[in-house]
Amino acid sequence: MSSVRTLPPLAGYALALGDGTDLSHARMQAGLDQVWPYIGELFESAGTTSQLPGVAVDPSALRPAWESYVTEVLSEATCRTPEPRWRSRGGRDGLHTEHLGHLLAEMQHLHRSHPGATW
Repeated sequence: MSSVRTLPPLAGYALALGDGTDLSHARMQAGLDQVWPYIGELFESAGTTSQLPGVAVDPSALRPAWESYVTEVLSEATCRTPEPRWRSRGGRDGLHTEHLGHLLAEMQHLHRSHPGATW
């Protein structure tokens, strides 16, 4: 039994889907291909990280362990690590695509229409 099998439950889903039927493998790989361009942004340091030494964790320091773990899981799940053609950047600094603008406008409308509402 591989050491990956003892890792958290999400690895189990990756293994079941990636090393399952042809359809589940194709869907797992398609999902990886779709989200992989956003992975790099998880490990970008924001300006506040350097302003809070000893308090804020530098996300880039977490990447090597994450990559090792994910590479092992994907390998056993018979999935390939995607090679993105583009990479998302700037989200931690407030730089977003126009698609977020529509969501933000809707959220602001809700807040302004119902001040003090909680849910």
